[in-house]
Amino acid sequence: MIDFEVLRSYMDNDEDIIAAVFMAFMEEHENGAETVQHLYQTQNWGELFITAHSLKGILASFGETKAVDKLEAIEGTTRNNQSPNVEDINFVIEEMQVIKNQINEYLASVS
Repeated sequence: MIDFEVLRSYMDNDEDIIAAVFMAFMEEHENGAETVQHLYQTQNWGELFITAHSLKGILASFGETKAVDKLEAIEGTTRNNQSPNVEDINFVIEEMQVIKNQINEYLASVS
Protein backbone atom coordinates (compact mmCIF):
# COMPACT_ATOMS: atom_id res chain seq x y z
CA MET A 1 0.00 0.00 0.00
CA ILE A 2 1.28 3.43 -0.90
CA ASP A 3 2.19 5.65 2.04
CA PHE A 4 1.20 9.05 0.71
CA GLU A 5 2.99 10.90 3.53
CA VAL A 6 6.30 9.33 2.54
CA LEU A 7 5.59 9.82 -1.16
CA ARG A 8 4.70 13.48 -0.69
CA SER A 9 7.86 14.07 1.33
CA TYR A 10 9.95 12.58 -1.52
CA MET A 11 8.08 14.69 -4.08
CA ASP A 12 8.09 17.97 -2.11
CA ASN A 13 4.27 17.84 -1.86
CA ASP A 14 4.06 18.56 -5.59
CA GLU A 15 0.84 16.92 -6.79
CA ASP A 16 1.82 17.42 -10.45
CA ILE A 17 5.05 15.49 -9.95
CA ILE A 18 3.22 12.74 -8.07
CA ALA A 19 0.68 12.45 -10.89
CA ALA A 20 3.48 12.31 -13.48
CA VAL A 21 5.33 9.63 -11.51
CA PHE A 22 2.14 7.60 -11.17
CA MET A 23 1.39 7.90 -14.88
CA ALA A 24 4.92 6.75 -15.72
CA PHE A 25 4.56 3.86 -13.26
CA MET A 26 1.29 2.79 -14.88
CA GLU A 27 2.81 2.93 -18.35
CA GLU A 28 5.72 0.76 -17.26
CA HIS A 29 4.17 -1.50 -14.61
CA GLU A 30 0.40 -1.51 -15.05
CA ASN A 31 0.58 -5.26 -15.67
CA GLY A 32 3.21 -5.84 -12.99
CA ALA A 33 1.15 -8.43 -11.11
CA GLU A 34 0.54 -10.43 -14.28
CA THR A 35 4.21 -10.16 -15.22
CA VAL A 36 5.36 -11.44 -11.82
CA GLN A 37 2.87 -14.30 -12.00
CA HIS A 38 3.87 -15.25 -15.55
CA LEU A 39 7.59 -15.14 -14.81
CA TYR A 40 7.06 -17.30 -11.72
CA GLN A 41 4.92 -19.82 -13.59
CA THR A 42 7.44 -20.08 -16.43
CA GLN A 43 10.33 -20.21 -13.95
CA ASN A 44 12.10 -17.35 -15.71
CA TRP A 45 14.24 -16.46 -12.72
CA GLY A 46 16.50 -14.03 -14.59
CA GLU A 47 13.61 -11.85 -15.76
CA LEU A 48 11.84 -12.20 -12.41
CA PHE A 49 15.01 -10.94 -10.71
CA ILE A 50 15.04 -7.85 -12.96
CA THR A 51 11.32 -7.23 -12.46
CA ALA A 52 11.54 -7.65 -8.67
CA HIS A 53 14.55 -5.34 -8.51
CA SER A 54 12.81 -2.65 -10.54
CA LEU A 55 9.53 -2.86 -8.63
CA LYS A 56 11.35 -2.87 -5.29
CA GLY A 57 13.01 0.46 -5.99
CA ILE A 58 9.92 2.15 -7.34
CA LEU A 59 7.60 0.92 -4.59
CA ALA A 60 10.10 1.92 -1.91
CA SER A 61 9.91 5.48 -3.24
CA PHE A 62 6.12 5.23 -2.83
CA GLY A 63 6.60 4.48 0.87
CA GLU A 64 5.45 0.88 0.40
CA THR A 65 7.23 -1.48 2.79
CA LYS A 66 5.56 -4.91 2.90
CA ALA A 67 5.70 -5.67 -0.82
CA VAL A 68 9.21 -4.21 -0.91
CA ASP A 69 10.29 -6.76 1.72
CA LYS A 70 8.77 -9.60 -0.32
CA LEU A 71 10.33 -8.28 -3.54
CA GLU A 72 13.70 -8.18 -1.81
CA ALA A 73 13.29 -11.83 -0.85
CA ILE A 74 12.23 -12.70 -4.41
CA GLU A 75 15.20 -10.77 -5.75
CA GLY A 76 17.57 -12.64 -3.43
CA THR A 77 16.44 -16.12 -4.43
CA THR A 78 16.11 -15.44 -8.15
CA ARG A 79 19.57 -13.82 -8.18
CA ASN A 80 20.83 -17.31 -7.36
CA ASN A 81 18.61 -18.86 -10.05
CA GLN A 82 16.36 -20.44 -7.41
CA SER A 83 12.59 -20.53 -7.08
CA PRO A 84 11.20 -17.82 -4.79
CA ASN A 85 8.66 -18.54 -2.07
CA VAL A 86 5.17 -18.81 -3.59
CA GLU A 87 3.69 -16.93 -0.62
CA ASP A 88 5.96 -13.98 -1.44
CA ILE A 89 4.87 -14.12 -5.08
CA ASN A 90 1.19 -14.21 -4.13
CA PHE A 91 1.59 -11.33 -1.69
CA VAL A 92 3.30 -9.17 -4.33
CA ILE A 93 0.60 -9.99 -6.88
CA GLU A 94 -2.16 -8.99 -4.45
CA GLU A 95 -0.34 -5.87 -3.30
CA MET A 96 0.34 -4.75 -6.86
CA GLN A 97 -3.43 -4.74 -7.46
CA VAL A 98 -3.99 -2.63 -4.32
CA ILE A 99 -1.30 -0.17 -5.44
CA LYS A 100 -2.73 -0.02 -8.96
CA ASN A 101 -6.16 0.79 -7.50
CA GLN A 102 -4.66 3.49 -5.26
CA ILE A 103 -2.92 5.07 -8.24
CA ASN A 104 -6.05 4.97 -10.39
CA GLU A 105 -8.09 6.60 -7.60
CA TYR A 106 -5.44 9.27 -7.11
CA LEU A 107 -5.19 10.06 -10.81
CA ALA A 108 -8.99 10.24 -11.08
CA SER A 109 -9.11 12.68 -8.17
CA VAL A 110 -6.60 15.10 -9.68
CA SER A 111 -7.85 15.16 -13.24
